[in-house]
Amino acid sequence: MSLTKIQQKKAANPGKYARKEYSISDFLLKSESRTISGIAATFGNIDWDRDRLHKGCFAKSIEQRGPESNAKSKILLLWQHDRNEPIGRITKLKEKSEGLYFEAVLDEGIPRAEQALKQLESGTLNNFSIGFQYEWDTMEYNPTDDCYEVFGVKLFEISPVSIPADEKTEYLGLKSIEDFEKAELELAEDINESLKQLNIDQQREISELFLRQKSLSRALSASEAKERIKHCTVEKSKESEPNIPLFQGFKFIK
Repeated sequence: MSLTKIQQKKAANPGKYARKEYSISDFLLKSESRTISGIAATFGNIDWDRDRLHKGCFAKSIEQRGPESNAKSKILLLWQHDRNEPIGRITKLKEKSEGLYFEAVLDEGIPRAEQALKQLESGTLNNFSIGFQYEWDTMEYNPTDDCYEVFGVKLFEISPVSIPADEKTEYLGLKSIEDFEKAELELAEDINESLKQLNIDQQREISELFLRQKSLSRALSASEAKERIKHCTVEKSKESEPNIPLFQGFKFIK
């Protein structure tokens, strides 16, 4: 089975929850009013996921769950993607020519919100990240630029983050990549079908769990690989050492 580029990308994101980080040097912070504004995601550039977001990709989310909507589950402002740590409310979301513009107010008396305020003010924090799901039917692969043209996403949240997380998936040392891709694609489709039966909060929660599981699996694989390399190095070293008698080179005086 030969998978298309879109199918391969979909298979690598079984829970469909994804993140994108942006280093923003020109965000505006007003400490007195506890407001923050800036571009949370940019349009037109190819990021490290080989994605190129297009203006209009957030329009549906803004209309359905933006700050001016009547939705109960609105797009959130979180601390470091933790849905248990909301730090304020988003008051404005708008697509501009350069990207997704947002305005938010940090809550008072919330420890994480106070930390965000101080560290954004000092410059310790200058990265923002969006949590979203791809709208796969709207995506196209561009072979000329080797990138994915993204025309639609489901936006869940915006977060200030300290160290951006690299959520790339690597395929290492597989004997049959075709079988692996097929299995992952089938798993992704099964998960996505199951998620459709849940409400938006449940979808987000389950998707985040799959994302954590993926990260732990990669970390475990990397750890195991390091141990194997270490073990092989030690064994190789033992093999290369000559079998030297214990007292060779010593002279004993009678």
